[in-house]
Amino acid sequence: MTSDNLGRRYERLLFLSGPLTVVAALILLIAFASTTQNERMLANCLGVAIKTLDENKEQLNNDWNTYTERKKKSKYFVNNYQFALTGAWISPGIHSGCHKEIEPLLQQGADTPPEKLIEGFSARASQLRSTPLQFKGIEIPQKIDVGILGTNIKINLDSLTALLQMSLAPVLIIWLGSLYNTRYRETLFVGKSDDISIIFPHLINFYPAGELPALRKRSRFAYWFPPTAIICTLYSLTRLCLIAFVILPTIGCYLASIFLLPIEGMIWLSVIGALLISIFSLSVLVVEVLPWHASKIFPGAAKR
Repeated sequence: MTSDNLGRRYERLLFLSGPLTVVAALILLIAFASTTQNERMLANCLGVAIKTLDENKEQLNNDWNTYTERKKKSKYFVNNYQFALTGAWISPGIHSGCHKEIEPLLQQGADTPPEKLIEGFSARASQLRSTPLQFKGIEIPQKIDVGILGTNIKINLDSLTALLQMSLAPVLIIWLGSLYNTRYRETLFVGKSDDISIIFPHLINFYPAGELPALRKRSRFAYWFPPTAIICTLYSLTRLCLIAFVILPTIGCYLASIFLLPIEGMIWLSVIGALLISIFSLSVLVVEVLPWHASKIFPGAAKR
């Protein structure tokens, strides 16, 4: 494969950042709205409360029975059931960040048995999750219709987000791997070439050309920092900034969505995917500082 073919292929791969950024930005939008909208945050906190109540249901039922018996016998008694609700919620509430939202609801439910309290929380959480997500004038319904082979299928928004995250991860890895391999081979041609005109002129092929003017007198600064090294460093940094400008919107949006809304029940898969994508992204950047083309200066027109 020639340098021209590699350059064209690399340019086409760079253009793919556009549609990939759109998909990654959509996932980030859903993740951000899901974790910042008050209704959705309260629904998630109610889910934590439901799990906590269910795990402590046996002890709470005993405290509830004791509470109802004492209530029948006397008007003056200590509501141990309320203390049990608060005590069971302290640790999950603090670790989940939902303590302030759920504690008042538990205090209000001090006269409600655990099973009905769980049912009430479940109904309210379902109602809150059914409301569409809204962010900056964009409204996203809770369930989305997807047409497959003429059949309309309704997919829950959370499930669709997890599906998009899982499917986009291998696409990004393949895209970044192709960028690395194509660019690596192209840099080998760049390092061997003596004519800048035969290098395909895509955005990243940005190299100095021509002879630098000779210094009129000796300079200690020029001894430690030769002008040639400074010029090559500036061009290398420019290439790094250009490739980062192209790939970072896609990678940044995807990694931010994983951080805000990891795949439920498969956090390990989210961590592995984010780690692999980060490594492949760094490899695409590292290839721009490989020595055989990072220090490349093409000769001027008079020397060719």
